[in-house]
Amino acid sequence: MIKCWSALHVVGQRDFPGIAQSAGVARKWVLELLSDHAATETLETLELLVSEVVTNAVLHSDSAKANGLVTVRVDLGSSLIHVEVIDDGSATSVPVIRTADNDNLSGRGLGWVNTLASAWGSSHDDKAGGAVWFQLATGHPSGHDPLSSH
Repeated sequence: MIKCWSALHVVGQRDFPGIAQSAGVARKWVLELLSDHAATETLETLELLVSEVVTNAVLHSDSAKANGLVTVRVDLGSSLIHVEVIDDGSATSVPVIRTADNDNLSGRGLGWVNTLASAWGSSHDDKAGGAVWFQLATGHPSGHDPLSSH
């Protein structure tokens, strides 16, 4: 995990409606933001993780209620991508890694985040909402500054 959060620079933040289709729209938006800043393998992992975390926010929070939102924020450091997905919270659900059985297609999202991200975490407040964040290395050689094309 990056020790100095101030080393990250916001490259985008966007609100999405709390509906299932927002996972695909958010995934596409994040990939467009970062297509010039990360290796192909990193972008493929990013695509999966954004989709899973946004889907979880819609399915397991109050974001799915009328006028609910899911906010996606993308930050970039010299060799690090930081993505945070903020939802409307829930009084009955908090992010947790579940063990999915082989016959069940759901329940794997945070397990994949735990396995594929270099770091991740979550916060939850019944009134303020919830957030799940994860970090990935950009996959560029260590001397390459992904912000140099800005």
